[in-house]
Parts: sequence; structure tokens; C-alpha cells
Amino acid sequence: MPRVCVPSLLLIAACASSSGLENNLIEGGPGQAITVEINAVDNSNTLRDPDKSRQYAIEVEVGNSSDTLVTVTQISITTDGSGAFQVYPTVKRFNELIDPHKDHLFRIDLRGRLMRPFAMNEAHTVVLRVIATLSNGDAYAYSFEGPVREAD
Repeated sequence: MPRVCVPSLLLIAACASSSGLENNLIEGGPGQAITVEINAVDNSNTLRDPDKSRQYAIEVEVGNSSDTLVTVTQISITTDGSGAFQVYPTVKRFNELIDPHKDHLFRIDLRGRLMRPFAMNEAHTVVLRVIATLSNGDAYAYSFEGPVREAD
């Protein structure tokens, strides 16, 4: 699983997510027609909501390794709900064409927060699940893990 460092309310890491509405969910990996990467995470917006969540801007790169034009219609990001740090499920709709053997950067704004203190033996990481859905109904799911550092 790729590691991506992400600054946060803590220092957060990135993973991927799903909306559950995809027609054909394909687990991402080497050799897939569509690749997904998290290029950057920005938490420079330091304002916190009353629930102590913070906003993050994530750059998601979707690559088209196929020989056909594809249209990205949706990107969703979630966490599994069991970790100390969680992001609110986020879905952003698009209508973005990606030419064969090209990629495109998508900016996704999401919110996340420490839901509970980390347990003594628990890794200080977060896993994000990113799902890129195409106009043909195929959805490519990738997961990313990164460190979370509790705020000073």
C-alpha cells in the first residue's frame, strides 16, 4: 500500500474511498487501465469547526493507461470508520475527459478529525480509500496509508 504523508489537525495521511454506487468496482493495482495517486495534501486552512474537524485539500491524480478516451464522473474518498483519525465521506462529481496515456489532477476538499485518542498499541496512521468512477460505470479503488501526528 503506498504511503503518503499528509499534514493535518495532526499530521495526516491519505487513503481512498467509495460511494458504493459503482457498477463495476475494480481494485486498483499494477497493470490497471486507470491509476489513482494522491499527489499532495494541504491543511493550510487552520480554521477548525466546532466539532474540531479541519479542512484538507487533496490532489488526486487519475491516469489513463488505456488506449481509449475515458471520462471521470466522480471521485470519492473515505476511511473505514474504525481508526482514531477519520475523514467525513466525500464525493465530488466531475465530467473530465482524459486522453489515452495522459493523467489529470483533481482537487478534492474534505474534512477530517481525531475521533478518539490513539490506543497504546495502535499505529498512528490513517488509510484513505479513493475511488475514481468512469462514465462507463467502471470504478477503480485504491487505498493509501499515511502517518497521523497528534496536534501539539
